[in-house]
Amino acid sequence: MLIAFEGQDGAGKTSVLEAVFHQLNRQAMPAMAVPEFSDSSYGQRLLDALVLDKFLRPTGTEATPVTRALDVVADLYYLDEHAIGPALSSGLVVLKDRHIDTIFSTLIPTLAKHATFHSEARALIWLNALMSELQHRPDLTVYVDAPQETRLKRIRGRTRPVVEDRAHEVNREDIAVFAERDRLMRTAIEAEPTRFLVMDNDSRPVEQAAEDVLSWINAQQAQNS
Repeated sequence: MLIAFEGQDGAGKTSVLEAVFHQLNRQAMPAMAVPEFSDSSYGQRLLDALVLDKFLRPTGTEATPVTRALDVVADLYYLDEHAIGPALSSGLVVLKDRHIDTIFSTLIPTLAKHATFHSEARALIWLNALMSELQHRPDLTVYVDAPQETRLKRIRGRTRPVVEDRAHEVNREDIAVFAERDRLMRTAIEAEPTRFLVMDNDSRPVEQAAEDVLSWINAQQAQNS
């Protein structure tokens, strides 16, 4: 079973994923958490790019929107083959920090402004084609949501060490980026509501949010047994 956790910066996506992982361990249900980027050369290029721009937008001459997108997709293919696939074959519940929906919502706005594409529709077609050979698609996509003011407060108050351009800062341009990503995610959820579990992670304890995911996992396990 593969469960993807999606959400805007500051929504608490990773915290919910970690809470689900710990609760699965307490239930003696084998699970593995897979990070957003791999430890391969593909993932390292993306981590290095975060130092220059926290939204992974190409800066200078090290990449273009197209080559950046290729790096992101290549890293997901690497994880699909080297981490997700083997874990699923071993019967583990795999919890993936960001998957295909993050790729769409983060890359489409930048690609649509590139001369190669001209529109979001063409960028979407290209990305769909790039990811068509992924072997493992999420059985459930958890979209962790929170109001913008809550998310911005969390971003500004983060204490975790991160090597990221302006990791704890939010300006007007950042808010515009968040709005574009939110619009695309809402469109995806409206188009395929049964594929998503949308959860409000504003003020309730993260363990309570994790219980919603656990309930879904346990129901699937019971159905398949």
